[in-house]
Amino acid sequence: MSAPRASEALPAALRPLQHWAAGERLGTPMPIAQARIDAFADATGDHNWIHVDPARAQAQLPGGQTIAHGFLLLSLTVQDDVAALAGFSGIAHVLNYGLNKVRFLAPVPSGSEVRVRSRLLSLEQRQPGQWLLTQHKTVEREPDGEVAVVAEQLSLIVVAG
Repeated sequence: MSAPRASEALPAALRPLQHWAAGERLGTPMPIAQARIDAFADATGDHNWIHVDPARAQAQLPGGQTIAHGFLLLSLTVQDDVAALAGFSGIAHVLNYGLNKVRFLAPVPSGSEVRVRSRLLSLEQRQPGQWLLTQHKTVEREPDGEVAVVAEQLSLIVVAG
């Protein structure tokens, strides 16, 4: 993790966050049901048959199942963080700031479960009262642990006061 420079000493409000983020965290398993895939397709307009046509997938895809959208899996990387980051006192709010180095490495068939693994890369001051939290995220299939998605996730932490 990048240590804050003397000119950007970590505020007391962010020390618990830094401690939480420093350890590798493994999220709870999340089911990827066809209904969730269909809802994501409806939300994004991506109705590619590989995602939403189980009969065609059974006939034409290896494994015979539809697969989750890569962006659906990527969106799951924020779920555990939202609840955790909202619980730290002294933080006014947290904003999704972007992503770096996103790769979709393996398909996730409908009916599978996935877990998100997170680890801190850096916590750096952007400007007074704003800190950029950069985390390495993987989305892993359960139970085999195959990595489906990797990304660097950026969150802008705004300190209260």
